[in-house]
Amino acid sequence: MELTQLLQPLAASPQTTAALVVLLLPLLGFLVLLPFGRLLPRHGDWLGIALTAGAFILSGWLFLETWNVTTFHSRTTWFSMPGSSLTDFTLGILLDNLTVLMLVIVTFISLLVQLFSVRYMHADKGYSRYFAFLGLFTFSMLGIVLVDNLLLLFMFWELVGLSSYLLIGFWFHKPAAVAANKKAFLFNRVGDIGLLLGLFAFYTYFRTFDLETLRTLVGSGTWDGGSFIVTYTLKGQPWLIEIGPTFLTLAGLGLFMGCVGKSAQFPLQVWLPDAMQGPTPVSALIHAATMVAAGVYLVARCYAFFTPDALVVIALVGAVTALIGALVALTQNDIKAVLAFSTISQLGYMVMGMGTGAHNAALFHLATHAFFKAALFLNSGIVIHAMHRGLHHHHLHLNAQDIRNMGGLRKALPVTFYTYLVATAALVGLPLFSGFLSKDAILSGSWAWAQTLGGGAYFLVPVIGFTVVLLTAFYMARHMWFIFFGEFRAPFSVQDLRLKTSQEVERVMLWPVIVLAILSLGIFFSLNPLSFGSSWLLQGVGLENLTSTSILSSRLLEAVHLQDEANHTLHLVFGILSTLLGAAGISWAILKYRNRPEAQLLHEEPQLAAARLSQRHFYLNEFYDKAFVQPSLVLARALYRNDKRVIDYALNNGSKALVIIAKIMAWFDRWVVDGLVWLVGALSKLAGRLGRGLQNGKVQSYYAYSLFGFILLMLYIILF
Repeated sequence: MELTQLLQPLAASPQTTAALVVLLLPLLGFLVLLPFGRLLPRHGDWLGIALTAGAFILSGWLFLETWNVTTFHSRTTWFSMPGSSLTDFTLGILLDNLTVLMLVIVTFISLLVQLFSVRYMHADKGYSRYFAFLGLFTFSMLGIVLVDNLLLLFMFWELVGLSSYLLIGFWFHKPAAVAANKKAFLFNRVGDIGLLLGLFAFYTYFRTFDLETLRTLVGSGTWDGGSFIVTYTLKGQPWLIEIGPTFLTLAGLGLFMGCVGKSAQFPLQVWLPDAMQGPTPVSALIHAATMVAAGVYLVARCYAFFTPDALVVIALVGAVTALIGALVALTQNDIKAVLAFSTISQLGYMVMGMGTGAHNAALFHLATHAFFKAALFLNSGIVIHAMHRGLHHHHLHLNAQDIRNMGGLRKALPVTFYTYLVATAALVGLPLFSGFLSKDAILSGSWAWAQTLGGGAYFLVPVIGFTVVLLTAFYMARHMWFIFFGEFRAPFSVQDLRLKTSQEVERVMLWPVIVLAILSLGIFFSLNPLSFGSSWLLQGVGLENLTSTSILSSRLLEAVHLQDEANHTLHLVFGILSTLLGAAGISWAILKYRNRPEAQLLHEEPQLAAARLSQRHFYLNEFYDKAFVQPSLVLARALYRNDKRVIDYALNNGSKALVIIAKIMAWFDRWVVDGLVWLVGALSKLAGRLGRGLQNGKVQSYYAYSLFGFILLMLYIILF
């Protein structure tokens, strides 16, 4: 079937046609820029930006057409297997509130990152290749968002993995970048194995990958005697399946493993900090706003398939990840490392929200986090760019990303400082900023979840959530203090960081961070920026707007929802408490660092064992190295030695022995076999000659032979 024939049924409406165009525009940029980018004016950056801008405009139109209005769904048969009991494999496009929200986020962040990259990457030799890879990544992410079945989602999921591999290792001449992209690729594959197992576990029983069909089948099932019973018709024949609760839980956790890998959850989070080896705009696009959020999006799409036990595991994994990320961020000195571990922590918040039934709050935080974390990463890019400029001008070789070499940058980069400050306030969760709304929604939902499950140890999850608020405020205040306050600690004037005396940085880099900082204000997400309950986004991504069928954990989630509504007064308490914790964390950092001499800040190293543990990421990298990498290398070396010393030795010496044996056989054949044949012939010839000599036809000869024989006979008789 031709591609046009395959895609034509998907364009059943103007909306789905526009969605197809949104998907294909970035792919077009990749296909043109990769082979021909160097031949185009400005190496084709304008083409990538224009196509992404077109995708963003169409995404905005789809948002207006779909949000809280209707759902558009079109599908077509991809391929079928005649004569088998398998259903037809379909592909389709699903447009609902969650889809169009993600479309806008992905295309908008991608557009701003590409604009920012025009100056940040302008002198790079791989400039056109960079924009081509951005197009491939955007296409892959949009594919995850738009498709309506798990098989296609998995394909685009792997394309995102490939795209991130290419972008993380974009500077492939750097060994650290190559190591980082391999690490990211391998750790994501570990999670993807679980995703693949979960995907086929559901297919084994339900015979379809279609998400809407799967949700309908799950919604039609009933619990009977501890088993989940589902009846459905497949190709005209009735089917009845019985699934145990343990299998359902494990299958759901298999799907969640994809999130653990992609969204850097414990224990697979170690790849994300190393992924900062890629260009800083890549960090903003992939590892702060979109790619890592794909795991949370997957959990949201598959939310109907998680049992209450699976949700408990998800909540615990999210809480542990949030805590570990925050603890490690406390002692980091690399400007991007602090933000990377912050991303891990915030993703833990989102996953925790999913596990505690605060599905809408987790997606709300996904949206707000996309804007303020992208603003932070792009701002860090401005700072790094300025530091490189100053160090290059003075021919110095200091680490441009080490915050200990900074200080007082607000004097030279005032706009960057204020946008950084706004985004930091949103991350900390201070009132009037977007993070305050989404984070408090998660904390309130987790508290209601713990109450619903009977309290006790379950309250550990929301307590960790509140603890992370304090830690986040501390490490971000420390981060800001080292970068923007005090005196500049590098050995040259801070004003040398400016692009010009009258201009701090290129405008094409400044406007994206200003826009993102503005969108970090709470007013854009709720008319009452102090109340998450009135948020239009929170209401729009509720389960009631995303699925019309019941889900496996429906009773638990209904109870959590009712408990959360009953906690109306507690919402105010939680808002005040989180604000106080944020203020306490900021005050703690200021009190700790404001009176320290600049020389001490320049050489700050962790003194306590706990601080060293934090700085080394709890030695997780060392653990993986000793538990998996080194044994694998030992096994590889042993196999190599076995190959070289045993197999190759046997083959090499065996071939020599065969040559010797062949020569011996040739000698034996030539001198023994051929010699015996020659000898028989020679003897026969000799005997013939002798016989011919005796038979000469002369009587006297015959008489002589007879006499000679007679004499011999007489001698025999006489002697014997």
